[in-house]
Amino acid sequence: MPVQEILKALGSWEIKLLPSTPREVLDALDYFGHVAIVPGRLDPLQYGDNLLTPGTARYVGVLRTRTIGDDGRTNTPQDDLSVGGVGMAFWLGDEDGKGDVYENAVAPASASFATTINMLLPASGAVTAGTIYPVPGQYTGRHQYESPRKAITYVTDTFSTPSVPVSWRVNSNATLDAGPDSNLFVVNPTCVITSKDAGEDMSLRALPGSVDVTRDVEDYTTRVVLLAEGEGSSIATGAADITPATGYKDLHGNPLKLTRLVSESDTATANAATRAQLALSQFTSTRNALSLSTTDYDVHGSFVVGDRVWVYDPDSGLIDPTTEITFRGQRINPMKLQVTETSWAITSQYTVAYRTADGTWLDLTQYVDWETDATSTVTVGDFSRQLTNTGSEPVGSRPNADTSIPGQPVLVTPFAGSAYLDGRGFTRARVVVSWNAPLNTDGSTIIDGDHYEIRYAVDTDMIYPATWSQISQVRWQDLQIWAQPFAAPSGRWQTMVVRWDTTSAQLQDLSPGIGYDVQIRAVDTTGNAGAWSPVTTFVASSDNIPPSTPAAPTVAGSRIAVQVTHQLGRSTGGTFNLESDLDHLEIHVSYEPTFTPDITTLKGKAPANAGMIQAQIPVVFTAQVEETTARYVRVVAVDKTGNKSGPSDAATATALLIDDAHISDLTVSKVTAGTIAASWVMAGEIKTADVGARARISAAGYELYNTAGDRTFFADASTGDVSIIGKLVSGASGFRLEVNPASTLPEMRFYPSSGSNYAFINSFPFSTIEAALGLASSSYDAGGVDAHSRVLLTGNGAFMQTVRTDTQATYGGFVRASSGSFLGSYNKASVDGGLFYADELSARAGWNPSDSNANYFNFASGKTYHIGQWENYATPSTTQGIFMGTVLFGAATSASVTYGVTLASNVIPVATCVSGNFGSATPTVWGIQSFTTTQFTMAWNNSQGMRINFLCHRTN
Repeated sequence: MPVQEILKALGSWEIKLLPSTPREVLDALDYFGHVAIVPGRLDPLQYGDNLLTPGTARYVGVLRTRTIGDDGRTNTPQDDLSVGGVGMAFWLGDEDGKGDVYENAVAPASASFATTINMLLPASGAVTAGTIYPVPGQYTGRHQYESPRKAITYVTDTFSTPSVPVSWRVNSNATLDAGPDSNLFVVNPTCVITSKDAGEDMSLRALPGSVDVTRDVEDYTTRVVLLAEGEGSSIATGAADITPATGYKDLHGNPLKLTRLVSESDTATANAATRAQLALSQFTSTRNALSLSTTDYDVHGSFVVGDRVWVYDPDSGLIDPTTEITFRGQRINPMKLQVTETSWAITSQYTVAYRTADGTWLDLTQYVDWETDATSTVTVGDFSRQLTNTGSEPVGSRPNADTSIPGQPVLVTPFAGSAYLDGRGFTRARVVVSWNAPLNTDGSTIIDGDHYEIRYAVDTDMIYPATWSQISQVRWQDLQIWAQPFAAPSGRWQTMVVRWDTTSAQLQDLSPGIGYDVQIRAVDTTGNAGAWSPVTTFVASSDNIPPSTPAAPTVAGSRIAVQVTHQLGRSTGGTFNLESDLDHLEIHVSYEPTFTPDITTLKGKAPANAGMIQAQIPVVFTAQVEETTARYVRVVAVDKTGNKSGPSDAATATALLIDDAHISDLTVSKVTAGTIAASWVMAGEIKTADVGARARISAAGYELYNTAGDRTFFADASTGDVSIIGKLVSGASGFRLEVNPASTLPEMRFYPSSGSNYAFINSFPFSTIEAALGLASSSYDAGGVDAHSRVLLTGNGAFMQTVRTDTQATYGGFVRASSGSFLGSYNKASVDGGLFYADELSARAGWNPSDSNANYFNFASGKTYHIGQWENYATPSTTQGIFMGTVLFGAATSASVTYGVTLASNVIPVATCVSGNFGSATPTVWGIQSFTTTQFTMAWNNSQGMRINFLCHRTN
């Protein structure tokens, strides 16, 4: 699980967690949070966002993956826990080009480097400007439909020269630095990578480890021709040749000629030559790449990705005769190369912290399964090899340079369609539309097609056909004009997008038998959209799907009638599972068990619909049939369109029941029926069952019971009292009241118009014989912390306070009133504030007495005490009632003490003077001679008795 850092790329990281990691910690590790890896051990909660300050953490990454699995090595389930992600460059754009893509073109025109970079920063604010260093030159270009990372890389590459390379980096606090490499990285190396020696030497350090060196000329190029913006003969070009001329020869002794074609359709004409020279500079020398594996933990102290290092390996040809340094007493000729990639292990020498989206920090150090292999890998290479490869497009026609507009696709009619049942059991229609691919409006073939857009809506012009069966189910006053009985509903266009490589699409969830208008247009990869095709109108397939064959009914017979009960189930099994577009059941009765239902056997139609299926209400129907012999009953299901199912199996009934038309008087102990219709029923008790879940009405009142036999509802007929075990809700959603929403405490909740936040009043046990009452507001944002206001009424007194929602700790002002005292104070994040306190003997107002800066007034036993010190004023307020101070003067016989301002009215000073002749046996003045923290001494120039009145005060 190493950390991989790559220059101007995302890199990666992964942290393996211990199986004992608490669930609440795992749940807090959410996507797009940030992980900070800091050398040494510290408390992330104390440092907070200071860990994001550049230079504090060795690495900060974005969390994108979470793994909770089983590694199969132990019996512990889910013991393979890890999180991973990428570096901070992600906020400029990921490896797929996703990010805050420029949907509207950003087009700098003759803009400076700093202006251009600021224009290309993400509009979302995901990355803000750090330090943008000046770079000579101006830039003109256009960037659209690409990520900021690609655009900023393009600009820095364009401004780069072999002598002044320009780059960028995203810091750990999501700020962007951009400018010359000399401002961003170390360009005067302090580290030597060599296979010959290792150790320290003055300002240089050599890393120990194994070195792998690769050199090749696979990409060597002598000339670059760059194809910039434009199309066909109007393509702008730029060219650059190697200087000085190559020293390599072909077989016949001719100078080597290798020309590279580079396609950059986004490059403006003015930048073509610069970009060609930039592309050439990547391939004019051998590729020098070196990889170092080292167990040195402090590689981070030697360099970071982007810094230059000395590389010296004579055996591999990594020497530079023009460079000479002295290392450990020897003169060597190393090459200066740039560190392009590092990979290092997360060991126990680090602190690992996680920052949530709301800025809360978690310390993950104790949950990390550390790596024991501390090997670090460092990859270095030539600067020119690190520039973005510009030849990313195929040479030829470039889509983003194409200004042609697609023509209109031609819809192929008639469309194929059918009806189907959706997941809810309703009949819907589908249709397959197809079309012929168009050409561009200029007649050229479309080679940059991206997708088709299809839009469709209910047609409002055509005349809708209707069968007599459909007409019979509609009231006369609901019909429209004679020429169009059913008016088309009006609706907005619905749009779907299909890929370019297809020429057909299926429109689903259409209303059967309804007319629709449809249009199609083509869109290419640069966003050029062709015109919509002419409107084509079609009628969705009618509902021709009959309901499933119903199950056989349950019947009971009397001499003059047959009572039919049906559970709306299918013949294949189950109850209440017929289709939701069901309209009614036809009841057919005959004397033959295998009769075929027709108009002569139809005895009635019983309503049956989706509401009855969902509520599981059976169909109960009485057919008037006077007969005492056995009769057979079959039912046929009919949907809203008139489609009929096959008949059910026959059910038989004999004359077991008789209706009240043939009874003059009736006394029964038990009546079983599906439906009773009467103007009044007099009964001692009506109930749905004797045990289990049931309802009961009696002289006592109305009662409901659950499956366990517990009475959950009772309305007392004599007193009107109502008791409820369960939840009482005033509405299904929106602004509402809920009583007893949970079974833990008696509670009333008050919900706002939207959302799940709520205020509540509840009661909780304070003791076995006392109940307490609580009232709380819904949560709100108190400066980045979720808080709410609450009132508690308990056996200890009344409390009113603001608290954190997560910990219930006081978070602001609070008031406590008990039978013995009153306290009003302030506490936030464990920091106390001022207070107001009173009991039967004293009162206090001011700063907390337990604080080292205690400063308060105490009122007790008819006296006033001031604890603390007075301000040694500099300038009082013009209306200040009392103020004090101490002023020192030199030798004088008098002195004036100024207030610094003109007061609103006169004040009467009470002043004493302290002699400068402390310790003298003969005082020279009236006044205080000395004072300490325990006493003061007063002296005067006579021997008579004296009353000393004094006002003592402390000043700061």
